Amino acid sequence: DINIEPDLSNAGPFLAAALVLGGSVKVKNWPLTTTQVGKHFVEILTQMGANFERDGDDLVITGTGIIKGIDIDLSIGGELAPVIIALAVLADGPSRITGIAHLRGHETDRLAALTTEINKIGGKATELEDGIAIEPSSELHSGTWNTYEDHRMATAGAIIGLRVPGITIEDISVVSKTMPEFVSLWNDLLGTNF
Repeated sequence: DINIEPDLSNAGPFLAAALVLGGSVKVKNWPLTTTQVGKHFVEILTQMGANFERDGDDLVITGTGIIKGIDIDLSIGGELAPVIIALAVLADGPSRITGIAHLRGHETDRLAALTTEINKIGGKATELEDGIAIEPSSELHSGTWNTYEDHRMATAGAIIGLRVPGITIEDISVVSKTMPEFVSLWNDLLGTNF
């Protein structure tokens, strides 16, 4: 028998949900050592206010609902950026996420897309040469979050929608690229019908 590591990058939105809602999420079989970039979620989300603990082979994240802003160079793993940026929109302080200029060449120009979608719902995002700066906003409101045929855009919008009522994800089916079961797992986690 061999334990297959979970996809740690795809675990990001679920870890973020604990931080946003002030609850706990357990990810089964989180590896003690790994080459996956998603391992950095532990240190990054701790800086943003999460607590982590091991439960045997599993990792448990607990949040309080309070999210701290962060100033971070994410050149270690740009695929983590949409989750961190979504959390930064909901943070109580400013954030600056840099080192991610290469996100312009993914399924879409993620820096432009994230900035556009954040500002469209009342956020305060500024696109930088190699990242995004985000200021806290008390004016976040409902709206359609466009996905640009990009799975990470869809999950970023879903994270923000945990705190901002009425966020509608334009095309949630794009998550099928890396996690076809995202919607059912999200519904199970939240006890809702997304």
